Amino acid sequence: MSTLSIRLSERLEANLAEESRLARQPKSLIAREALEQFLDNRRRERFLGSLARAAAAIDPDEAAALVNEALPIDNEALELTEGGAQTGQ
Repeated sequence: MSTLSIRLSERLEANLAEESRLARQPKSLIAREALEQFLDNRRRERFLGSLARAAAAIDPDEAAALVNEALPIDNEALELTEGGAQTGQ
């Protein structure tokens, strides 16, 4: 695992220290988890943005055809998931 040094404002450091004390976890663990969550959110937002741009660029008739093509697959996956949940699998 690598090491990263960062400068924190007094307020942020105090908040981190308080959370560390309350959670009884090291500040480094809390900071690492927060950074992972932040980066995951950024990645997800970027992906959703690219999906939105791609959807906006698709012709409405082409979009309807894609939905109609994917719907049976979606329904099959849903039935498999719900069937597995009902049987305890």
